[in-house]
Amino acid sequence: MSKERSLFRQSVVFSSYIILVLWLVKAIEWAFAADFAHFGIYPRHILGTIGIFTSPFIHGDFLHLLSNSFSLMLLIIILFFFYDRIALKALLYIYILTGIGVWIIAREAYHIGASGVIYGIASFILFSGLIRKNQSSLALSFVVLLLYGGMFYGVLPRDGYISWESHLMGLFSGLIVAYLLKDQFAGQAELKMSFEREWTKEDEEIPDWYIPYDQPDATFNYEYKEQQKPESATKQSGTYNIEYKDSSSENDEK
Repeated sequence: MSKERSLFRQSVVFSSYIILVLWLVKAIEWAFAADFAHFGIYPRHILGTIGIFTSPFIHGDFLHLLSNSFSLMLLIIILFFFYDRIALKALLYIYILTGIGVWIIAREAYHIGASGVIYGIASFILFSGLIRKNQSSLALSFVVLLLYGGMFYGVLPRDGYISWESHLMGLFSGLIVAYLLKDQFAGQAELKMSFEREWTKEDEEIPDWYIPYDQPDATFNYEYKEQQKPESATKQSGTYNIEYKDSSSENDEK
């Protein structure tokens, strides 16, 4: 299985587990006729700090949960596929920073739902592309902007029943995390598919040193990781100078 396919599968599985937890919490709340809203963020109250960790898992009703589930799952898949090496760190930072921001600035009411985290991930992906300024990241930012650009109107205080503060703090958290991790960006968008890629022993189809098929008479310098000197190689500055000639051309000369 290719690395990209395996990574995509892992991203889907991870996001599915998170969505499953959200629905499990709501199912328990419904089954016992309970109200978990008091586990939300209640700004500037000590007991309200528990909501920093629990509020994204609590939703007002099934429609609220359903609307958040699709967006959250899609954005987590995108995050973990394209920014796999820093995705978990970015998600945790967004999760915590959004909750803290809501606790500091929001109205005195219980703030619940995963929309703050959704805004945070969308903001992170959008601003990461703008900060990195490479072609693949900018394209990904453009896709997120097309899909979720309209949702940024949610940062405006229009409806008293909607926590626009969570949306606003998610937007700022995504921007802050994108800047903080700007030197750690790595993932599928930065894979260099060329013969200069470092291959490991697990890549059985690729030898430890690799010569492009379209340049059989060329001479290349490769780092030979087996520490075993090939018969046709000479040591030069920590690398082996491997000379390869097309045997078919020698037969033709004869």
